[in-house]
Amino acid sequence: MTKTFKATDRNSNILYSRRDFLAALAALGMSVTFLEFNLSCCDHKPTPISYKGILLPPSPSTEQLREAARDYKAIVMTTLQFLVDRYFGNPDYHWIDTKLSLITGEDFQEDDPLRGPNTVYGWIQGRGLEALVGHVRWLREHGREENFASLLHKVDRIIREVLKQLKAAREKNSGHLFFFMTPHGQPFLLDLSGKRPPLALTSSSPYNYSDVFGAKGMFGAAQYLRDQEEMLQAKNYCLRVVEGIWAGNFRSDQQALDPKNPVTPVPGRHSHGPFMISIDLAAILAQYERDSASIEMGLKLIRYVLQKHVNLDGRWPNLKEYDFVEFINDDGCPYQDSGRIISDPGHALEFVGLTLKFTSICKQLITTTPEQHAEIKKIEKLMFSILKQNFANGFQPGPGGICKHFDLVTRTSINSDMPWWPLPETMRGALYGWQVANTADQREFCLSVLSKCHNAFIQHYVRPDLNLMAYQTRAVDGSVVDTIPATPDADPGYHTGLSLLDCLAIIETML
Repeated sequence: MTKTFKATDRNSNILYSRRDFLAALAALGMSVTFLEFNLSCCDHKPTPISYKGILLPPSPSTEQLREAARDYKAIVMTTLQFLVDRYFGNPDYHWIDTKLSLITGEDFQEDDPLRGPNTVYGWIQGRGLEALVGHVRWLREHGREENFASLLHKVDRIIREVLKQLKAAREKNSGHLFFFMTPHGQPFLLDLSGKRPPLALTSSSPYNYSDVFGAKGMFGAAQYLRDQEEMLQAKNYCLRVVEGIWAGNFRSDQQALDPKNPVTPVPGRHSHGPFMISIDLAAILAQYERDSASIEMGLKLIRYVLQKHVNLDGRWPNLKEYDFVEFINDDGCPYQDSGRIISDPGHALEFVGLTLKFTSICKQLITTTPEQHAEIKKIEKLMFSILKQNFANGFQPGPGGICKHFDLVTRTSINSDMPWWPLPETMRGALYGWQVANTADQREFCLSVLSKCHNAFIQHYVRPDLNLMAYQTRAVDGSVVDTIPATPDADPGYHTGLSLLDCLAIIETML
């Protein structure tokens, strides 16, 4: 894939090479205009995107937040154009393609068994489909670009084709998707030698995370396309996945790609993960179905996470109030591994954002009952304390990032690597927290969390020289490391774009 890149100093028209761009940024105070587009598919006029790399003070004003929001818009639009260009740059590959190194900017090799295009990640395709729908819905309301109609037409086509691909994969696999799939939808495993033994999924196979992400994405896509038949099928998929989670018919399909990230299922160790992610599924159903069943689904999932994974009312006296436990054992107590109790602060903070997004939607629905409104009010009050405690546990102010794992016993980081995704997720949670805060001090704290995460993200992760995408992982010394947080595929606008779109929506309401 051939690319060209130009960066222009607004005051001089000097052109910089990609190699010199970061140095130019510093010299220009991060005030630049850039273009990046794919020469093989530039049948529309590329639109300049203004990105300034604005940093925020500890207590940002509304005007300062609105200025920073312009950078969020640049990231959202650039990501969307990037996804479109990648897709149409390879017309024979009908999957969302983010298969490039976020360190070198180079495409992964076709024969790479882990990173190459012959390995399709179920997580990425479900997330990417949901992200495309979120981005294009926003674009329909806010887009004013010269290539607006062309871009909408192309995104609509991608959504249709990827939805068709996921549907075909499910039909081949008895109603399931999987973490590793071939381009033809065949699930497989990957051994240490790079061989790919096929995996047979049946109707009795447990549901998995690819099913959760796929169900969310497929339902959102069907709603966007107004396809009644697909909507019904996708909604049934959503309901079956959640029923499977409650019935214990769920097993993580994530494959261990980072030795420091213990994702392989262990008997007697139970994660909050499927319940937490399904809160977002319930939010999507509630937003479009507007029924009491979807509201109750989300509240039940939130109750479970609060009752099983958050230290409320001192139930675990050896932990701090509002600590978030990643795993519990068969007895419902924190799971201990060699005396350690693991917390993933990013997951705790993502839980806050997804929960407050769900409650924000429900408060606008006439189908929400007075009893549900009362429960929502109690939930929102808890979210501030969970945000505060777990941000303190995870944020590493020196390097600027949120650690992957924190030991709740020794109160120290046990995996200090800092993936990019907790930062935009926490920014979303902080702004939703600001919306429901009860006091001026709470609002100020939420804005300070937003400011710290925003600055870390803009300063240390976002790459103005690479489509405004973000480095996947940094080490505690601040260096960029080639560690895979979940998949080697880059984020298709899911953690970053969808979080920033929610941030934009809230900032727009500020007086």
